[in-house]
Amino acid sequence: MIKNKSFTKDILECSWNEFKRQLEYKAKWYGRNLIIAPINYASSQICSNCGYKNVKMKDLNIREWICQKCKTNHDRDINVAYNLLKLAIENYGDSSGILFPS
Repeated sequence: MIKNKSFTKDILECSWNEFKRQLEYKAKWYGRNLIIAPINYASSQICSNCGYKNVKMKDLNIREWICQKCKTNHDRDINVAYNLLKLAIENYGDSSGILFPS
């Protein structure tokens, strides 16, 4: 077991950087755009229905939540997926909402 938390964090960061590098390489290889959300993008805290930011969602043990503003019931993972899709369409999609036309 590694006792040096800084060293462990460096290893994990290196692994994520390698994963990102591989994704960038494969996207370029297949002629696709790789969209990377900003590191501070709170995808799990934002209601995908109304945009309200729920700061209590920083606790990763909370898997479901109800938006205080619009009362929409959210599964954390599904909500994140919708938010990331919206981010991609807003930044790279056209007016039809098509992200990668065939």
